[in-house]
Amino acid sequence: MARFSTAEAIRQLMQMDTDTDEDSVADSDANDSGDGEYLPGAGAGTASDTSDHVSGESQESEDVTTSDEEPVNEPTATVNTRGRATARGRTRGRPRRSVGRGRGTHNASDSRQPTAADQPSDGTNTIVDRTGRQWATESPAVHRRQVQDIIRQQPGVTSQGRKASIKEVFQLYVSQDILSIVIRETNREAERCYQQWNSIHPDNQKRWKELDWEECEAFIGLLLLAGVYRGNQESLEELWSRKCGRPVFLATMSLKRFKMILRFCRFDNKNTREERRATDKLAAIRDVWTMFVSTLRIYYIPGTDLTVDEQLVPFRGRCPFRQYIPSKPAKYGIKVWWCCDSATSYPLNAEVYLGRQPNEVRDHDQGARVVKTLVSPWYKSGRNVVGDNLFTGIALAEELLTQGLTYVGTMRKNKRDIPPSMIAKSNDELSSTFAFDGNKTLVSYVTKKRKSVVLLSTMHHDKAVDGPKQKPEIILHYNSTKSGVDNMDHLACVYSCKRKINRWPMVLFFNILDTAAIASFVIWMCNNPDWNKSSKAIRRRQFIVSLGESLVVPLIRRRVDNPAQLRRPIMDAIQLLELDSGELETRSERPPPANRTQGRCHLCPREIDRKTRKFCDKCHRPACPAHSVNKSNVLCDKCS
Repeated sequence: MARFSTAEAIRQLMQMDTDTDEDSVADSDANDSGDGEYLPGAGAGTASDTSDHVSGESQESEDVTTSDEEPVNEPTATVNTRGRATARGRTRGRPRRSVGRGRGTHNASDSRQPTAADQPSDGTNTIVDRTGRQWATESPAVHRRQVQDIIRQQPGVTSQGRKASIKEVFQLYVSQDILSIVIRETNREAERCYQQWNSIHPDNQKRWKELDWEECEAFIGLLLLAGVYRGNQESLEELWSRKCGRPVFLATMSLKRFKMILRFCRFDNKNTREERRATDKLAAIRDVWTMFVSTLRIYYIPGTDLTVDEQLVPFRGRCPFRQYIPSKPAKYGIKVWWCCDSATSYPLNAEVYLGRQPNEVRDHDQGARVVKTLVSPWYKSGRNVVGDNLFTGIALAEELLTQGLTYVGTMRKNKRDIPPSMIAKSNDELSSTFAFDGNKTLVSYVTKKRKSVVLLSTMHHDKAVDGPKQKPEIILHYNSTKSGVDNMDHLACVYSCKRKINRWPMVLFFNILDTAAIASFVIWMCNNPDWNKSSKAIRRRQFIVSLGESLVVPLIRRRVDNPAQLRRPIMDAIQLLELDSGELETRSERPPPANRTQGRCHLCPREIDRKTRKFCDKCHRPACPAHSVNKSNVLCDKCS
């Protein structure tokens, strides 16, 4: 027996294995050629269109083995390693008929997943962008559903949001903590202004009547009612007019009182504002804004898609962070970033754009930072984020994937991450060009001649198209989920309580009330889906009307308890509201006035100023002969 060294023995064994592999390959080629039928690509070791991708392990080994042919110029490892090398089992790599969220159905031409052997050897299977990144032109195999595609929460109202009345639902957002700040700071500002007046005018002293809970709620209720009646652009005098106004305004409070509350309404201590404004431009309303935004995501669980976009709150007054956006209808205003549920337009999170804060550096890549800030409460939840070209970027999509979120959005064509061939102007009309890189998919769709739109998705991984215009499913999904914030902004503008005012904190407070009304309506309809089902087209209007009336009724009842202070127009307005007229009559009965021989008729207009010595026998109020039933037993027209 020949003796070999260790190195020589290893070399001989390796040579024997190589010869055996070559013989087995030659035998299999001979067997295949004996069938008498030629299959395209069979010589390269690929399966036919009707074969199963995981029917044997020998097929997958061909994807990763080397040959004597010229190597294929494939993308980097991030393209084909996701799920391809690990699909060894019988079910993990098998394409599914219903592949779950975002993947849709495949076309007949895409029913077979591409393998490495399918790619041509001349390098035409990849395209390169301006950063040097290589994109594959064939879609990767669909394997096991990833973490970012699994949602473990049922969307809807939480247990804390199930309330029995409309007012209780609204108070979830405009809470007692917010109202306590408004009441405290409004009284503080009014006292400061009145003290300043009294010091200048010692002969004409004035005293401020403190704002309380019922008045503050009634003030908010009147603002909401003015919005639903489209009276936010009318003058206050018209709203309180006896001829053309609404009786609810006259019955709730006087016009002068409403103007005073609107004038002194504040949300922070003015004495310490300068110190806080040195580090925060939103100091004038920061506490109220933070408390409101923090309550939005407590009472509602969003669905599968979250929309991130901007809202421009109209305002043309002085503001250190006022924006000019010519594409918006208002053009000038305060910009607010919003994250909303795509299905219901429920507001979930918000951030006011303040520009560069004092003593801070300029914010680079602001769009990505805004998206990550707004959607951070839903990390690891498996949801999808939808944004426009202001936010979309490859780095943002990759970072969201690491946090268990997918992303779909349009891209600006000047991005370096888009291959030049995808924005070529010679593409056929209604055609689509796809590019794949791991979990990322780019699609360029030519809408009309010389015009195309580019989208990025980490939720879709195929070339599925649909409809007569052959639109990619990425575009169809984006179109169906992109309007969450825009719809919320539209709802806020239809019935808005915003009034013309020169103080920007009040503008944001009006926007808080409008947004709280929208969120309350979504919660209420989820709890009561059959509420006012017969008048479905105006249910939101009826909701705001019911909300405003529930806020003003307590103050009206308090005024009814003191009928001596109510004049005839106020009494008439209360009776027009049909607010317990019987209760008003019983409470109007009072003992006769002591040591009173004369008074002004309570039914005559004040400008007539008609005095009388007769009093009604029932309500004991002055009544002139013109408003008395008879002379013996005096009964005014109301009591009769």
